[in-house]
Amino acid sequence: MSSRALEALLQWGTSYGVMISEGLKFVYSDLKGIICICEKDIDEPSVKIPPEIIISRNLAINFFRLDESTVNVNGWLKLFLAKIRFDKDDDTIVDNVRLNRKFEPYLNALPSRLNSPLIWNPSELERLSSTNLGNSIHEKLANIFKEWFELVTSSDVFDLKNVADDIQTYHTLNEVAYETLYERILKKTELQTPTIWYSFSAFLWSQLIFTSRAFPEYVLNSSCPDNSIVLLPIIDLLNHDYHSKVKWYPEDGWFCYKKMGTAPQALELSNNYGGKGNEELLSGYGFVLEDNIFDSVALKIKLPLDVVSTILQMKPALELPILSDYTTFAFENKCDGQQDDETARSVTDYVDGVTYFINTQNERSLGPLLDLFTYLAKTEEETIHDLRARLEGIQTLRNALESKLNTIIEPPATDGSYAIDPYRLHCADVYSKSQRQILKKAVTRLRRLEKTMLSENKHRLLTMNKIIKNDPAFVETELPSLFSNEDDEEVVFESTYDLLILWILLKMRRRSFPTKYDWVKQQYANFENSAYVSDDSKTFHTQYFGKQDNVDLKHVDDAIQFVVANSFTRAFSTSAETILVRK
Repeated sequence: MSSRALEALLQWGTSYGVMISEGLKFVYSDLKGIICICEKDIDEPSVKIPPEIIISRNLAINFFRLDESTVNVNGWLKLFLAKIRFDKDDDTIVDNVRLNRKFEPYLNALPSRLNSPLIWNPSELERLSSTNLGNSIHEKLANIFKEWFELVTSSDVFDLKNVADDIQTYHTLNEVAYETLYERILKKTELQTPTIWYSFSAFLWSQLIFTSRAFPEYVLNSSCPDNSIVLLPIIDLLNHDYHSKVKWYPEDGWFCYKKMGTAPQALELSNNYGGKGNEELLSGYGFVLEDNIFDSVALKIKLPLDVVSTILQMKPALELPILSDYTTFAFENKCDGQQDDETARSVTDYVDGVTYFINTQNERSLGPLLDLFTYLAKTEEETIHDLRARLEGIQTLRNALESKLNTIIEPPATDGSYAIDPYRLHCADVYSKSQRQILKKAVTRLRRLEKTMLSENKHRLLTMNKIIKNDPAFVETELPSLFSNEDDEEVVFESTYDLLILWILLKMRRRSFPTKYDWVKQQYANFENSAYVSDDSKTFHTQYFGKQDNVDLKHVDDAIQFVVANSFTRAFSTSAETILVRK
């Protein structure tokens, strides 16, 4: 925005009665763009916007002659904004008012450059290629495209011949290369050069404006739909600061912003969008914050729907969040009628997976995720509080986090086809670096928890090293005798898991459990083995015993089932150790 456009916007606001506390001044900053500065100490500075210049759903309803019960009025409002911004041929008239001319100072003051990754060029987007945000761009665009298509094909207001290419792109979106999509559509959005106001490039521009600037209408009207949105000229110039204590409130139809307390001279007056991580800020607002205490990593866990159903019905203490449980943009609040009560959830809410967010500042953020992994690791007889299940849950969660961490890699060098904007490069690097840091700290936290649990429960854990130390007969005589018919060929044991199975097998056959490990014998005696012999057991039997007829396949299977149900495997950088756990 130029200083001339800013001055015109403020003069326009004054003509409609916008009230700005004395001592507040909007100025242009090379570093941050438009900022609002306190020129003196001000007690509870405020900005108040009259209803005449609030862009709300009523404008869309009146212009498009929609029924009040119309689904997705927000979508029509986005089309309305695109109409008054890009339709150069026809005025947009409601109640004899030319709205495109009325709102011209506001439209001219909107950002000339948007920084959402949804419109980054291919080289810029490559900087996010291994991140959650980079991997979600196609899905986000597809959802916006779907909304646009359903709107423009639902009314005879639109001449579809004018957007035939966009419709063709929509139908073949999965086959269109990103570079082609960028050149065909996204570049027009980025440069703000759509020639048809109801084209997808115009609608996408409007989507990005609302995503980054919209306020919830319920502040003004408690009876409006929960997700209804408005645009507030001038108030939307205020930048975000999560430390800022502000209040939004209605006053005779006006939308009022107030900074709580006294604002000292030279303070930048800020709004507060809420506690948002860099992924949400970059995706929706086009910026990131370094050292953002609210930054988080999203983890989507795909579960079989029958497992989800069992958890919802039988394990209500397990948290299965959905995306709307977390703070989102103004028009992505909970849908009408959706309840917070977990019992209101259904399996269909989790078709796309269960989404968890982990945050380094919130020690509890790993808890619900660990509970779920423990639940998935436990046997039918166990609870999520049992030691073996908990240790196995820690391991599987840690493996998942490390796997995700390993996918966030330095992007490859670009071919130079597109210039990379330095600011977008900065945003991508800050976002990616923070994602890695959060995952590393989460892994470290799990390692510490595991170390504490192992230390506190040493007496309940049986490793192969302990067996070799306290049961020398196993290695010296029993194990060699088991393979005495192998023509003196050396037998290679692939893991401690295999050795534990063989130890259990031999101890039960020879009834030679050391007194020290009578608890294993007792645990085995109380264990209910399945009558079904698994393919894994058959493979194990073939690998170690070949055609020997002195080792019963069912006994091998029993030993395997017992070890699986009574142990966990601790992973190391180059190996793994299976450990038996005493109940």
